[in-house]
Amino acid sequence: MDERKIEKEVQPTLFQLSDGSEIDGEVFLRLYEAHHAGHQKVGDLLNNEETRFIPLRTKSGTLLLNRSHIVLAKVKTSLEKDDLMTLGKKYTVCLKMLSNKEVHGDIFVNLPEGFCRVKDYFNQSVQFFPLIQPEFVVYINQRFVLSVLD
Repeated sequence: MDERKIEKEVQPTLFQLSDGSEIDGEVFLRLYEAHHAGHQKVGDLLNNEETRFIPLRTKSGTLLLNRSHIVLAKVKTSLEKDDLMTLGKKYTVCLKMLSNKEVHGDIFVNLPEGFCRVKDYFNQSVQFFPLIQPEFVVYINQRFVLSVLD
């Protein structure tokens, strides 16, 4: 067996890119060993700064998406959401995007005491942050957010 092979599973994901196009396909997520239990999240993949291009298997073949041009990624809540994502104080927010579209959803602020405001949440050093909707977890690229209404 090749020791360099990393066990992966696929997860359906819809991407919206900076040119306004949408691409539907499957991303490849790392399976963790038994003591870690589970698999990598799409959010982990998007926030991995070492990954500049993300492979996406589509009906037409495999595309490599430039991570810096991904505006958002949508994953079904049933596949992506876990209890850790909903720890903290819940805020319902409306994001005005660079495209002039609005995206609505919930954020959960679980930061140290004194840093539990919406402002603190969006000032974290992650490029993509989760917005929880009833049917989807939407990972938003902060570079494409014009404003946040809470």
